[in-house]
Amino acid sequence: MQTLKKHVFSRAFLVQAVLPCLLAVAAAFVAWLQLELSDAVTSGYLLGQLPGWALLNALTAFCLTLVVFLFCGRWHLSTGIAGGLWTILAVVNYYTRDLHGSAVMPQDVLNLGTAAEVMGSYTLHVDARVVCIALLYLPVLVIALCQARLARGSRGRKVTARARLVRIAASLVGVCAVLYFGYFSPWPAMPRTPYGWNWQPTYYTYGYLAGTVRATSLLADPVIRPEGDTDRNAADALAAADSYQPAVAEADPQDYPDIVLILSESFYDISLVTDPQTDVDYLATLHSLENSIQGHTISPHIGGGTNHSEYEMLTSNSLMLAPAVTPYNWLDLDGAPSLVSYLKDLGYTTLAAHPYVGSNYNRDTAWKELGFDETCFADSFPTQEYYGDRPYQTDSATYRDLEALYEAMPAEQPRFTFLVSIQTHGDYDMNDPDLDLVHAATDYGRYDGEVDEYLSCIAKSDEAFGELCDYFTRQYQETGRRVIVCLAGDHAPSFVDHIADHDNIADNDLWMLERSTPYVIWANYPLEQAEQTSADPYNRMDLCDLAPTLAEQAGLPLSDYYRYLLNMKQDILLQTGGCDYMDSTGILRAYGSDAGDDALLRGYFAMEYQRLK
Repeated sequence: MQTLKKHVFSRAFLVQAVLPCLLAVAAAFVAWLQLELSDAVTSGYLLGQLPGWALLNALTAFCLTLVVFLFCGRWHLSTGIAGGLWTILAVVNYYTRDLHGSAVMPQDVLNLGTAAEVMGSYTLHVDARVVCIALLYLPVLVIALCQARLARGSRGRKVTARARLVRIAASLVGVCAVLYFGYFSPWPAMPRTPYGWNWQPTYYTYGYLAGTVRATSLLADPVIRPEGDTDRNAADALAAADSYQPAVAEADPQDYPDIVLILSESFYDISLVTDPQTDVDYLATLHSLENSIQGHTISPHIGGGTNHSEYEMLTSNSLMLAPAVTPYNWLDLDGAPSLVSYLKDLGYTTLAAHPYVGSNYNRDTAWKELGFDETCFADSFPTQEYYGDRPYQTDSATYRDLEALYEAMPAEQPRFTFLVSIQTHGDYDMNDPDLDLVHAATDYGRYDGEVDEYLSCIAKSDEAFGELCDYFTRQYQETGRRVIVCLAGDHAPSFVDHIADHDNIADNDLWMLERSTPYVIWANYPLEQAEQTSADPYNRMDLCDLAPTLAEQAGLPLSDYYRYLLNMKQDILLQTGGCDYMDSTGILRAYGSDAGDDALLRGYFAMEYQRLK
């Protein structure tokens, strides 16, 4: 015991073991800063992480250093290697967040192929923040050099088996202590369920690494149980659904219209957040389209996350209860209630199509699990028409191919066709400027070219939608088949926040406007509620409400779930806004501010939870 005490307090132990370890912790603080910079954390949030959450994140980063040290036994190598890995992650995270709309999260592990394809289509610009992240590796190297100098006296000494075991045990104890007391003890430093619909509040408040560890823990059971008595709240919600009176008379089963639902890639109106002063109207078709209902749905993410929007659109389930996953990869969709199962119960034949590979977001498996009778991918879209040098089939060609698929569906049943388009996928610097159809007069700096190409893509999508409407109009004239068509954008383009008018739009309003993607419901027969609006100036609804609204406008008998959502929509336009919801006037409110609204939201989440479990 005296020998151990003498060794622990010896100068050699303090200089060659304790001090290098403390320097490694200091290097871990650099990793914390790099990762926060990569997430574009504001100065207010960054200061708010000091000192507590910053320490937790630094110690979490230090765990990687301990793992490397466990194997190599050299502090300078461990610090240098771990620091290099954190630097690489920070750079990758910066570009992922900037181009995809969300941070690199554990849910992306099963989606690396899609992520690589998406990132491969973008041009990566090295800006000041990337340079800053990279340069922050220099102090880590300085720390590693200092550690190497401190260890000079121990070089050449043979490492005994006992010393090796002590090193391994100490490293494992250190890692386990950080993870246990930080995240997994009965009273962890990190809250167990900090996630809402949006990833930023959690990552900005608690830090990237702390948020990632907690998100990883959620993957084992990705569905979060709502607060309160879910069985009772669901029962109350089911009873409340009976009181809703549909706005459109129920159609005869022999007269159910065909339904075409389109999730349009990056279809967004940038005039919501900036005045582009364009030389042409890039949404001319929608602006002049008669017999339609138009407004905006709220996307879960900005600049990316198509699968999240697609899931909410098809299932009407809010990702508030499954916030840390890519739905098609992590959720059990086999026989899950959705728009597909609802329409099949009404006798519809169903088809889902996407002019790209089926492995993208695991659609080839997920669509079959949802119950689509037929799934079609790139081979089913033979037209292969492109806009300049952009590698994505145009919407015009995609719609023409879709028309052939639609006509091949059984004629004796009503048809449901779901399409995920791809024309307007980023990046937006692939074409020569001479090919631009739309030009913005507003100066967007280095984004000038991207804005013009993007708006040109939107103009072509808008025009193609007019062609699709013309086709279904002819179908009605020639065959009498009634068709109702709904199109909605999945998310804004990746650069939207870079061109937004931050000076004149309040942060909360901008946060919502950047998620407000256009939707349109049109039919080749008279719509009873054409041109309807709401008290909200943008005529917004939650993306989860789109399918119930479409079913109502089609005159279909509504399920209890759809009736409840439509009833709730009269008071709550948006139920998936993290710590807030939007009331019927377009005002954001905090949960708990109104007892009636809280009861509606509790009922919805309870019903959703029963559908997910």
